Amino acid sequence: MIFKRIFQVFSLFFLLANSSYLLAQSYAFISNQLDSNVAVIDLKTNQLVKSIEVKGKPVGVAVNHPLAQVYISTPEGDGFAVLDINSLQQIKQVKVGGASVGIAVSPDGRRIFIADWYENTVSIFNSETLQLEKKLTVGKSPSGLVVSPDNRWLYVANRMDDTISQIDLTKLRVRNTTKVGAHPFGLSLDSKAERIYSANVESNDVSVLSAKNLKRVTRIKVGGRPYALAFALDEKLLFVTNQDDNNVSVIDTQTLKEIKKIEVGDKPEGISTHTDDRHVYVANWFDGTVSVIDAATLTVVDTIETGEGSRAFGDFVSH
Repeated sequence: MIFKRIFQVFSLFFLLANSSYLLAQSYAFISNQLDSNVAVIDLKTNQLVKSIEVKGKPVGVAVNHPLAQVYISTPEGDGFAVLDINSLQQIKQVKVGGASVGIAVSPDGRRIFIADWYENTVSIFNSETLQLEKKLTVGKSPSGLVVSPDNRWLYVANRMDDTISQIDLTKLRVRNTTKVGAHPFGLSLDSKAERIYSANVESNDVSVLSAKNLKRVTRIKVGGRPYALAFALDEKLLFVTNQDDNNVSVIDTQTLKEIKKIEVGDKPEGISTHTDDRHVYVANWFDGTVSVIDAATLTVVDTIETGEGSRAFGDFVSH
């Protein structure tokens, strides 16, 4: 009887441990615009495990970690698709209108934000009901979006206006708008919500601003047509994809200087960091691949075939 009880306890422990492993499974979700699908990479093995059909020429990616969902913007599908991380299937398509490109999720998982390229708006959706809460007018051709860790502020890159807008998510209104470099696209915000960085496509630089009041700190020259950014190594380094140069700039966030350029695939665009905070994944649009950079050695350690037109604009790694 005692041995039976021990066996039952051991079996329960094993099941719980195995369930935790499944829940903790990490993936990279890479939107392939030309293939109209999303490639799923297992981050434990760097193997492609599935391609999920998503109609509407998918571009933007945002992971809702609390709800175990992924949102994919579909500029030719009038909205965004909802993917379930556990089943790796599309479970819903949400209509927004216009041409959705940039997409983000609040850290608490309660809200989804969609930037409309043509309507110059940001739509705010409740993630539980997928109902529209508010649509706000911002600058021309909004693209990159990022939310502060306390869920209070949303930052928007307005590409054709050369500005960044700060939206108060309590009052649901634009609080501040500031000029940056030419044609800002991707945005990154540090975990302390102190500095925000924008990749400026036409001026070939990165603007650094105070996240609190959007006061300009500096601009850092990088490569040709920078697109998106991601931190690694406890935010000591910032990686920036340079579309025209087929490389990634590495910026030291203490000195705010570029320290290296790393060759990757053809036309790198989306970029996100592995849960280990060391390996950086870069989607190469023209190659249909993902380059894996080791942030400790600043070298490419793997290349993964993903599909035609890999863009993955946004936060594409699940935790």
